[in-house]
Amino acid sequence: MSTHLAVAIVADTPARALELAHSLPQGVSLVEYRLDFMDRVDVARLAEQSPLPAIFTCRSQTQGGRFRGSERERREILRQALETRHLVDIEMDTLAAMRPFIHDPARVIGSWHDFEGMLRDWGALDVRIRARGAGIVKLVGMAASEDDVLTPCAWLSRRNLPGVGIAMGAAGVASRLLAPRFARAFLTFASLDQTSAPGQIHVQDMITRYGFSHLADAAPFFALLTPPSVPWDEVERYRQAMQRHVHNDHAWLLPIPVATVHPGLALALRLARASGIIRLPGVETSPALSDYGFTPAALAWRLSPNSRPEAWTGPSHPEALFSFLLQGH
Repeated sequence: MSTHLAVAIVADTPARALELAHSLPQGVSLVEYRLDFMDRVDVARLAEQSPLPAIFTCRSQTQGGRFRGSERERREILRQALETRHLVDIEMDTLAAMRPFIHDPARVIGSWHDFEGMLRDWGALDVRIRARGAGIVKLVGMAASEDDVLTPCAWLSRRNLPGVGIAMGAAGVASRLLAPRFARAFLTFASLDQTSAPGQIHVQDMITRYGFSHLADAAPFFALLTPPSVPWDEVERYRQAMQRHVHNDHAWLLPIPVATVHPGLALALRLARASGIIRLPGVETSPALSDYGFTPAALAWRLSPNSRPEAWTGPSHPEALFSFLLQGH
């Protein structure tokens, strides 16, 4: 299963939503229509005229949405959406009421969001959501630090059914970028003009700068941890050095903007099958890394599945770093 690149459309009318959907670049495979942002909802028009397979979402205010009508009106919109051929996102606490109208669970995304933390017991929530009729489970929490990236990545790594796991916020950006590295990750989101959740990356950047199409199959795969304001000239310098050392069209270097390298991020990168991690100057490290075999003072770590990470504490010159990281490849 390939991970979809989805873009959430935030617009006040169906006409504007369709206009934005038609402007999406090649590489986007799903469009999410946020019906709760619209002044007037026309599910039939959106379903018929959408240029891409769609997700219909009418989010309740308790789950971070903007719908201003009654709950009865919201459920009627969801019922109409379930009659289309498209996907429908339904919150866990609404699934039971909508179950009589669910004819194909594979088109239902059962979701639950926590805007204060990272949820509790993702495994139990997964079971509850699937038991209420959803074929795709979506769990979303708010990252307090880069340590929280491990929660969705670990959950995705264990799945044998399609799922969406996201850590929102600036500290959780890595969860959005690493999703394609997990075989059962159904999608990752990017933004267009307006973000629908904190931490989303603009779709053009996701495709061109971060290289979405390279991520799933990259081998070897390297993570370049950069300060939150990504220095793209420096990223290109490292990519050119990688290409000089790796004569392989499938190799890729993914920049990940972070403030601090926490153990959860490092372990998530191991789960994502990274061959190596490079840390640019300006990115701090947590002393707790040493508890997991990572030398906190290192500028790079070479990873292998069954052995302790090997640290590079020499100069930060890209050529030297890639000579180190590629030993054994």
